Amino acid sequence: MKVLIIKNALIHFLLIPFYIFTAKEVALMPADRWDTLLLFIGLIVIAPITSNFIYNYKNAETQKAINWGHVTTFFSMLVIGMLFIALDVLLVLMVGNVLVFRLVLALFWLAVVTFDFADFLTNTKSLSKQK
Repeated sequence: MKVLIIKNALIHFLLIPFYIFTAKEVALMPADRWDTLLLFIGLIVIAPITSNFIYNYKNAETQKAINWGHVTTFFSMLVIGMLFIALDVLLVLMVGNVLVFRLVLALFWLAVVTFDFADFLTNTKSLSKQK
């Protein structure tokens, strides 16, 4: 549990400066390029989301496998967070500060983080019962 908290705290810590950086960089882009970037991000976000939700700790039977699972989910969650930030910045620039769009992204991010904890805790408890 301690590793999960540290991993998620580190992800959030890294996403804060990324948000600031992304907001500045996207604002410098020509506005006629925003829709292309939005399409690209919308398409590419599917890959890390799929890899994050497909992976589970069920087959991780050793501590080494569990640690590699943490590394894998760290990077996929970081990429998901970065892409969600880019989507948020673009949507705010393109259509304004619409609460519904921002709320959907925040809830989806909450689902990603919650899944990380739920999957790990569920599967490590079942592993400890098997041994």
